[in-house]
Amino acid sequence: MFRKVSMSSTVQLAAPPTSARTVPLVSVRDVHRSYGNTRALAGVTITVHVGEVLGVVGHNGAGKSTLMRIISGTEEPDRGAVQVDGLPAGSPWTAAAAEARGVRMVHQELALLPDLTVAENAHLSDRRRPGRQWRASAERRILDALDDVFPGHGIDVVRRTGDLPMAQRQMVEIARAVCTDGLRLLILDEPTESLGADAAAQLYEFLRRRSAQGMSALLISHRMNEVLAHSDRIAVLRDGAVVGVHEAADTSEERLLSAMGGEVARTRATRDATPTSLAAAGAAAATVARLSIAGSELVCHAGEIVGLAGLAGQGQDEVLRRMWTPGLLSRGSTVPSRRAYVPGDRQVSGILPLWTVAENLTISAGRTIARGGLVSPARKRRLAADWVDRLRIRGGAAASITALSGGNQQKVLVARAFAADATLVLLDDPFRGVDVHTKNELYTLMREEAARGRGVVWYSTENKEMAHCDRVYVFRAGRIVSELRGPEITEERIIADSFDDVSGEERR
Repeated sequence: MFRKVSMSSTVQLAAPPTSARTVPLVSVRDVHRSYGNTRALAGVTITVHVGEVLGVVGHNGAGKSTLMRIISGTEEPDRGAVQVDGLPAGSPWTAAAAEARGVRMVHQELALLPDLTVAENAHLSDRRRPGRQWRASAERRILDALDDVFPGHGIDVVRRTGDLPMAQRQMVEIARAVCTDGLRLLILDEPTESLGADAAAQLYEFLRRRSAQGMSALLISHRMNEVLAHSDRIAVLRDGAVVGVHEAADTSEERLLSAMGGEVARTRATRDATPTSLAAAGAAAATVARLSIAGSELVCHAGEIVGLAGLAGQGQDEVLRRMWTPGLLSRGSTVPSRRAYVPGDRQVSGILPLWTVAENLTISAGRTIARGGLVSPARKRRLAADWVDRLRIRGGAAASITALSGGNQQKVLVARAFAADATLVLLDDPFRGVDVHTKNELYTLMREEAARGRGVVWYSTENKEMAHCDRVYVFRAGRIVSELRGPEITEERIIADSFDDVSGEERR
């Protein structure tokens, strides 16, 4: 069987016997789960077979992550049951029971302890917990797993995980799960949202190799092309229920999107004779931000969307941090005092977990909602309600931020940035874990806000998203290697420039 792992290569893999693919490994029967008044799952029934990669898709809030947590044993259903091959009937399904039977989950929100090394984090999740030689054993096991999944990863296993870039932390989280003895079911919740194209291809090659040996996998992703290319069957969730299970070879992205909740109109970046941003229209736009980068200069004008592109981990996120923290600016660099920032790691530096959606959303909008130096509760409620409706944030303004799905939490952070009275908005991979319908809404939002005169600097791990920008700077090894404009901004050109040896000189 052939499975596509990248835009330019295929990998031949032997499929497990057809008979094995009909043997149930995990059966979920009539599972219900609610959080207060929010119904997350409403009678889900689904089966994962031995050696199968089962894709799971659905819009934000459809119940995907909740279902995965129940299958992994970290949450209990209100009603219904999970039956796993080898588990005696009637036995409680817990996290310990799941791990003992080779079920491991890689959560969308990374669970690494930042002050511990890569190996120490791996040791904490190793239920064997060896004795005096645990450190050497943990280092060897996690390094072997990293080499197996991500050859050439370049990760030092004795380094603190908090010092690693997001992409490498994601690799460590995946490899830590792979370390499990007798791994039978690997649950991956948005595993490639922080990975570059090469690392994602390596993960999928590993997945098909191990599934050919009998391991099963559950794959959640908003990247429909990846789910279609690397799954055997695809389950569609909508409003907490499974509305269909499709053979991947017999369906399409359009059919899946329709099953998820109606046709999705896909916006496309167009650069016609009527540009929508002030910068694209050729207006005399003021310079909003200027940054000196290793001999080159990054400039963002009022009304302009500027993209930071290239392979993951080439310094794009560091540029955003420098623009957000004036103390890190080099001589000659300038940023406005009124600016907003959406960080790449929402759990560490994004959401305020003890606060509601409204409180998280309006925390940076003091100038907008204040009257006479005091926050107006009425203005605060109106602002929060407006953005909740505008971005269709499921759960409502009064809900706890932690009760929302990862995608809906990300919507809140994006809304917070644009609700602030900011001249410059900085976005670090803001659409991670966001479904395609919401992405289209947010592309439109960015363009509308740029048309009002704001400057937007945006980094994304998906190079094709850069087509929505006015200009794009391509990064390599912390340097700007090219600046692209208008029709030059294509995924193919970005990839080519990312690998081009430019000897430190910026190309145009």
